[in-house]
Amino acid sequence: MSLKKSSGPKQSSAALLQRRIALLGLGVENRALARFLHAHQIPFAVCDARAPATPVEGVQQWRIGDRYLDDLTDFDLLFRTPGLPTLDARLCAARRCGVEVSSQTRLFFQLCPAPVLGITGTKGKGTTTALLHALLATDRSARVFSGGNIGRPPLEFLDELQPTDRVVLELSSFQLQDLDQSPHIAVVLSVAEDHLDYHADRAEYVAAKRPICRYQTPSDILVINRDCPTARDFAAESPAARWAFSTTAPSAPGAWVAAGQLWACCPGAQPTAIGPVADIPLRGQHNWSNVAAAVAGALAFGAPATHFAAAIYSFAGLPHRLECVAERAGVTYYNDSLATTVDATCAAIRAFDAPLLLIAGGACKGADFSALGPAIAAAKVRAVLLIGQEARRIAAAIRQAGAGEIVHDCRELPQALDTARHLAQAGDVVLLSPACASFDQFANYAERGDLFKRLVRTPRFV
Repeated sequence: MSLKKSSGPKQSSAALLQRRIALLGLGVENRALARFLHAHQIPFAVCDARAPATPVEGVQQWRIGDRYLDDLTDFDLLFRTPGLPTLDARLCAARRCGVEVSSQTRLFFQLCPAPVLGITGTKGKGTTTALLHALLATDRSARVFSGGNIGRPPLEFLDELQPTDRVVLELSSFQLQDLDQSPHIAVVLSVAEDHLDYHADRAEYVAAKRPICRYQTPSDILVINRDCPTARDFAAESPAARWAFSTTAPSAPGAWVAAGQLWACCPGAQPTAIGPVADIPLRGQHNWSNVAAAVAGALAFGAPATHFAAAIYSFAGLPHRLECVAERAGVTYYNDSLATTVDATCAAIRAFDAPLLLIAGGACKGADFSALGPAIAAAKVRAVLLIGQEARRIAAAIRQAGAGEIVHDCRELPQALDTARHLAQAGDVVLLSPACASFDQFANYAERGDLFKRLVRTPRFV
């Protein structure tokens, strides 16, 4: 399938030489941007609250300190780090004075010579992106590059790209909210709520994701989760051709689950059975949805389905996403540390038939735990071991659902695991699926998951 470009002629990085540029914050993305600008001999300044711990080449000017965002009018192009809200009052003041506010992701779209497939949603983006890359890689007719929120800033591979390549990007609300171009193919997974410590409310969070398809053209493709009402609403934002995926109903063109099989269909073609969903190595119906999304996206990008089954059934998944860590004395331990939302933890609970000992809790993101209590009460959860700042609120939701007797206040992860070890019986599953961010006790979700794995794999943990 040949995709036309969604926008006019691509900009050149040389045009940046005429701008007074500042990078606002030096996170992972803006460090990649700094390396890109330095490699292209483009001068830039850095504004941040703190000086970096490691050197940054090419910086022409530093603005360090608590007031680094005050009066930005001596620049005419600002690149914000994703953690800095685009609606920050100081950025809004700069815009009113004619300063352009951009991002590393937006610059990539402006410069990228190859067609782009973008994936967004509340959870499942990383798994879908990685699997979609694997499906596209079965087609040797084009090179595949992937990055974005999954960990590799796309500016790191921009200079390698040719027009015949394919690019797959995982895109968060932080990265999407100031885009003025959309991917040629947009894939919208389930959209619930997240990051309410950053966004004003759920409506603003959902609105921040809508640029994934808002600027598409009729020659583009929008792939939506048919099972999610919010995702279906995104279709009103785009004139693109509409594809879909589902675990509950046929969705042609696209991919779906029916009669225990994964199906796929291109426009005007007959449906093709990829294989049985029971053989998919990823646990849970939510992962069947992720697989269907990846299949639909790969078909929309023009890859033939010939070798999809082999790629799907050999896909091992990503760390910290229902990751099987070990079996100890007949008890199996799963690390789902990336489950930082209530919806993700509810999906993880539903993925198991065995009795569960759930470790949950962590830092506040403004989440509503009212749905978590009933999900726990309705499942085979024998104990809930709570840690972190949100332990009290989660406990209250569980008590409200009538299951307060299974709650244990453990404060920290090592204590929770030790309690689980003493309570668990052969055949049980101990599941770390926090429904919360990690920042109260850890640097990030990966550090939390790595500690869980390290403790479980300790020889004396028997």
